[in-house]
Formats: sequence, structure tokens, C-alpha cells
Amino acid sequence: MPQYPIDGPDDLARSQAPGHSAIKEGEQPAVTEICFLLLDNFSLLSFSSAIEPLRIANKIMKRKAFNYICCTIDGRDALASSGGVVRADCALRDVADVDLLAVCSSDDVEQNVLEPSHKNMIRQFAQRQTRIAGICTGAYVLAGLGLLNGRQCTIHWEYADLFKEQFPEAGLVDSLIQADGRFLTCAGGTTALDLMIGYIAELHGGAIASDVASIALHQDMRSGSERQNTLMRDELNLIPRRLRRCIELMTENVGETLSQQQLADKLNVSPRQLQRDFQQYLGCAPLSYYSKLRLDIAQRLVCRTTMPMVEIAVACGFANASHFAKRYRALHGKSPIEDRQATGRIRSRKG
Repeated sequence: MPQYPIDGPDDLARSQAPGHSAIKEGEQPAVTEICFLLLDNFSLLSFSSAIEPLRIANKIMKRKAFNYICCTIDGRDALASSGGVVRADCALRDVADVDLLAVCSSDDVEQNVLEPSHKNMIRQFAQRQTRIAGICTGAYVLAGLGLLNGRQCTIHWEYADLFKEQFPEAGLVDSLIQADGRFLTCAGGTTALDLMIGYIAELHGGAIASDVASIALHQDMRSGSERQNTLMRDELNLIPRRLRRCIELMTENVGETLSQQQLADKLNVSPRQLQRDFQQYLGCAPLSYYSKLRLDIAQRLVCRTTMPMVEIAVACGFANASHFAKRYRALHGKSPIEDRQATGRIRSRKG
């Protein structure tokens, strides 16, 4: 069961004890108020994965333990990335105090430009000690408001590179779920199910949360600390730990690249040993692997964002845009502009 919302081991033990409840004997059952803020092009999969556990929990407890509404910036119905429409109960300005505000978004989150008044509304929820969740790419929105500065968070892996470039003050973690204080973030998709089941466990105990997971046929609940890209995780598990750490260092230092000597020094090995390790397990030289890794990250930024090419070049450690374009074409067979045109992302970038 996800353990992200729990502050300490004693709290975790209590939350998972059979019959544990946040409600004391003789008290009126509390109702947790939750508002889902649905932004343009939000993920219907992530949203439904987050809201369904609440409905199931109410069913199990035979009362309205959770009251949830959906709002949009302007009160108009929300259009999902799939083309589906979800009815909005109200506009963001009409939302009273809630216990949890969940910001839901998905692809093209960087195109969702909020007015200053809307930004202030979300900040006011944070100032009132409201729990705030970023679903899928919701962390991008929260980071844009400065709410994740100095906090650990996660986001869908497709947006990780752009996020790190735009919000260096936020502590991005490659995990399914991440909590830091009152801020919860998840990578989207079905991880929203794990996030909300963990939230239910925090409030009503592990027994209720387990029943919710069972009804949702979600027997294999994931730890929030798992890495998002399972394929990459499994591949890296096949190589020595020292080599995995070297690749992590390369990934963490894309803009300001490290030399082979610097990599070797950080790993306490000789450059020659590092060369042998890469040749034996990956069939290439360390710097060749490093170069491909940078260009793969660049391709994700080219195809999945609207960042200017010169910014991508700098972010991925290239001296100038022309050198970047030449290396890009050599590896990917197209220029960065051609690759972006193929994805339909040639349009003006909103500020």
C-alpha cells in the first residue's frame, strides 16, 4: 500500500491497523471535502483513477466520508485530452475551503496559461494549509506557482526533462508518487489510484483502503517510490551498480556535462576501468553513451514541448543550435525542426 502521506512509522502502523479510524468514539463522522481542478486537456484516465476510489470508499463506509466536486478555471465544462467532456460544478473562484485541491492536467500543460487572479486563488488554498495534489502533469502547474520550490515532487516521465529545465528549484524525483508536507504529486495514469488509496488509508485506516483496492481490482498496489519507466529500470538492473550510478550522473548533468575523468573520479575508479565497463556491458564508450543520452532527452523536448530550439540545445549541453542540429540529425535522421513538424507542435509559444 502506498505509504507516502504518513509522517512517521508510528502513524503508518496506526493507519494500517485493522479498524483504525481518524474518528474518535462519540464524534460525528467527518466529511473530507475534495475539489478536482480540471485544466484544459486534462487526462481522463488520471482523473477517473483519482475520483473512483472516493466513491468506492463512500460505498464501503455506507456514508459520505468524501464529498467531491469538479471545478474549472471559468466554470465551463472541462474537455479531456481524449475528447470527452466532464461537467464542471463551478468555477475555481466559487470553491470554498476544501481539505484537498487536486490539480489535474496532461499533455500540453505548458500551454495552460493561468491569469494572475487564478494563480492567486490556488496560492490562497496553499496558504490556508489545504492539502494540494498535482495529478499527472499537475506538478508543472504547482511548480509554476512556486509552490514546489525546495520540495520533492514527481511528474509524468514525458515531462521530466522540461520540468527540470523550467523549475530547477523544485526537487524532481523519478517516482510514481511523492509527498512533501501538504503537497502530493503523482505521475499520472493509474498512479492516481495508488495516490488516492494512500490518502484514504491516512484518513480511515489500512483496512478501508485495502477494501477499496480490492473492489477496484487493484491487488498489486505499488509503492510510491518505484521508478516510472519500468523498462529502463529492468534494463539497468542487469548492469553493475557502479555503471548504473554513472548513468545517473550523466542524466543529472545534461546541461553542464562531465568529462570522462570527472565521471571516473566521482565513482572512485580509473577512466580506463570506466571505459572497460561500458564496452563490456553496453558495447560503447562512456562519452558515446553520454552523447546519445543527451540527444534522446533533446528529442523528447523537441517532440513533446514547445521550447525554442536554442533553449533545448543549451539545456542538453550543446554549444550552439547549429552544432545541436547537426548531431541531432546524425542520430535521429531528421533535423529538430522536421521532428517537431511531424508531431504538429509548430505553433507560437504562450508566455
